[in-house]
Amino acid sequence: MKYDHPELLDRLAAAYVFGTLGRLPRRRFERLVRSNEAAARALRTWEMHGAALAAAVPPVQPSPAVWAEVERRTGAAPRPRPTAQRRWRDWLRPALGFAFGLLVAVGVVREQPQWVLPSDLPEHAVLPASYVGLMLDAAGKPAALASSRRHGVELSVKLLQPLVVPEGAEAVLWALPKDGAPFRLGVLRTDAKQVITMAGTSEALLAAVGELAVSIEPVGAAAAQPSGGFVLRGHCVKLW
Repeated sequence: MKYDHPELLDRLAAAYVFGTLGRLPRRRFERLVRSNEAAARALRTWEMHGAALAAAVPPVQPSPAVWAEVERRTGAAPRPRPTAQRRWRDWLRPALGFAFGLLVAVGVVREQPQWVLPSDLPEHAVLPASYVGLMLDAAGKPAALASSRRHGVELSVKLLQPLVVPEGAEAVLWALPKDGAPFRLGVLRTDAKQVITMAGTSEALLAAVGELAVSIEPVGAAAAQPSGGFVLRGHCVKLW
């Protein structure tokens, strides 16, 4: 196999980061990274993509049933834990919560890569610089994903679950800057896939935006600010 093609190295690095390479190809790629700077650079790029996706999903606290199953499988349940072990367990729980959040983000890309890759890219193409927002519902489940190229004016939105909009109302997509008031990006339909044309480029509008959110507003109100709470909300990150 020739490893002098950037597209091939990009594809291998993405598969390595998201865990889709088999055991033997994974070992071969690890050896390649140690001797090939282009492969190492591709791996670093996709590791940064993975970190950005992890940031898009908030940490999830494992349920008590998870810990009960860990105790059962390790044989720890019948024995009282010493104080040191309790401290170790309490330290580990937040770390596992972050890992669970990372697995959710990685699972989105692994199972549905087309949700992040623009549809007009050729097969095996390198992911262009993009802004990506993953919005969750009130239960913390992924509900909508928005993506736009860095200098594009179109925001592609994919609903991961149905969007319920009462009669006489509309779903408004908001950008929530890290410092500043929310501003409208557009109105969402109930279509599973749709495109919103923004008032400017992603770089101009989203560079300082930390989150995206959806609120339900009266039809035609054109409110400058959300009138109530958000039905969907999640982080917006840049991938490049």
